[in-house]
Amino acid sequence: MSELTIINSLLGASGADRAVEKPSLTDSPVMATALVSDIPAAFGSGNIGRLGVNIIANRLLAAGADPRYLGATLTIDSDTPKDLIESVALGMRDAAVEAEMEWTAVEERIISSGPSTGINLSVFGIGQRMTNVTSRFSCPRKGDRIIVTGPVAATGAAIEGAGRGVEVLTESDGMVLTDVMRAVYVHDPDLSAVYYPLYGINRALATLDVEADIEIPSVPVDEVVAGACDIMGLDPLDLMTAGVMLLTVSPADSAGVLEAVRRYYGGTRAAVIGTVR
Repeated sequence: MSELTIINSLLGASGADRAVEKPSLTDSPVMATALVSDIPAAFGSGNIGRLGVNIIANRLLAAGADPRYLGATLTIDSDTPKDLIESVALGMRDAAVEAEMEWTAVEERIISSGPSTGINLSVFGIGQRMTNVTSRFSCPRKGDRIIVTGPVAATGAAIEGAGRGVEVLTESDGMVLTDVMRAVYVHDPDLSAVYYPLYGINRALATLDVEADIEIPSVPVDEVVAGACDIMGLDPLDLMTAGVMLLTVSPADSAGVLEAVRRYYGGTRAAVIGTVR
């Protein structure tokens, strides 16, 4: 079986390129893109297939949209082992099922002298704005509480560890936060920001132009991730985090948000980690 047949058969496509008519959404569509490149195709217990789909789904959710449709282009070095290609394709398939998203286009490019890591992945997604979300939140206010919906740094620790010989076996390619974010939006708290902190909590706060007092002991970090960060001399707040959302919310509503989020698997370790100055 060729690499093209592997990927298209696992994702449900029927040729080297599978394209269908562009989806029609009755309400305002929301779009998201992600380029997952220059990292190992497999790292820790994760791979870029699951990671790429999870990034797209969570970016759509952060924008207040239900994830609906997916497209992807894989650039594959011709010497990449077939079992690695199959593992990445399976990761893409399984993450799409968990996100309740439908594949609309898949393209594979197998080239000599391709990515040094074996596979690069470009993903495109379309979502439909949730009816109870009327705006995008991006203006944290002084005194707002900062909430993360789960443990941080697993993705970055696993990727860094793959290059340094430090094994990090945890949910490093993230998870889709559909249930968590639906609970947040339905709860309708006094939110001032919703942000997907893929490139780390510190970078997310900087992007939001937030100065914050972070309560380090309150930041949830898996034990194996904390140990790996200690070995490698890394700050968990600086590392990629693929399965968490960052929220800033009024103090009066923070307890209610935590209660709503913690009812779901992806949010059981949600925590208030600080306050906006």
